Amino acid sequence: MLDWSADFLGLGVESAPLGRGHFGELGTLIRFGAERSPERTTAHDAGLAASGERLAGAVDSSGVPGSADSGAGGSAGRALLYIHGWSDYFFNLELAHFAAARGYRFYALDLPEHGRSLASGEMPGFVGSAEHYLESVGAAVDAVRRETGVLPVLMGHSTGGLAAALYAQRSPECLAAVVLSSPWLVAHGGAAAGRMLEAALRPASMRWPRQRLLLPSRGYFWRAVAKEAGGEWELREDMRPRNAFPIRVGWLHGVLEAQRSLRGGPRLELPVLLLASTTSDVGLIWRERMRERDAVLAIAPMRRAAAELCRNLDEALVEGGLHDVLLSSPTVRNEAYGRLGSWLEGVEAQTVAQVRAAGQES
Repeated sequence: MLDWSADFLGLGVESAPLGRGHFGELGTLIRFGAERSPERTTAHDAGLAASGERLAGAVDSSGVPGSADSGAGGSAGRALLYIHGWSDYFFNLELAHFAAARGYRFYALDLPEHGRSLASGEMPGFVGSAEHYLESVGAAVDAVRRETGVLPVLMGHSTGGLAAALYAQRSPECLAAVVLSSPWLVAHGGAAAGRMLEAALRPASMRWPRQRLLLPSRGYFWRAVAKEAGGEWELREDMRPRNAFPIRVGWLHGVLEAQRSLRGGPRLELPVLLLASTTSDVGLIWRERMRERDAVLAIAPMRRAAAELCRNLDEALVEGGLHDVLLSSPTVRNEAYGRLGSWLEGVEAQTVAQVRAAGQES
């Protein structure tokens, strides 16, 4: 049993440490109970109230975006588990409300050495191997399954998308479907560049895994989303620093190792949705147009990697989207949530049809 306690995001949100595994701390699981959160009470849940716009689908009397007839409390028959990206933490209560309004029990994972899982004196963001990511995600999935009794939809963003894809490849029987939100599936220069960089980093990662790499700090994604920089979202700088956590040899080698492992494994048979922007701009100089593009990862290699990995892939590419499409402008989020909701409905309908067909055969 997990030791749940009230979370800083406010009413209806609880968090619990997942304990320690073979590779270290497993992270922190967050859960949202819409029945305990009649109003949006925190600044983190920016929502669309300020703009007066609505998300795609009906909105119930509490202002929860999504499907009004699916039950705000979430049903025991559906669950969605979200994993954030590099140097980040879960704060997007709008996503939690969206999922709950569609009848999903909503959970999120703060990865080891991120967000709520940061340990004083440790190195923020440091997850040294693909296996550590897998162990963390596996612990979260197991906890959600124990609590809900259902196979969750696993949704991962950026590095969290890489971890989600890797887990889905290893343990597809534990999931209902996968949503990859701008996933980091391949190195910036492509698979070949990733292999060469992994090989170059391997000796140092074994001897000095926590050695810091002196790379340029960009901070463009923070600039695009943070309220104090002209964005919409209030971020905790102790959990989501402006220029991200320092990049260390062992962490980068672990990411490249995970990407290589993904390419070498079987294709995913589960339903998968790729949710991303239509356009990227990963230049070294800030441009205002980066507020409407993915300024972290290139879209074309991401799409190719997803198509190679997933046999049952759908795409939802949203014009004007940021690296995290669900943190984009209200109009863009409106479209993104609408397309995500339609895809989830399709997966649910397919599942129901399969269950009925199996019943008729028996």
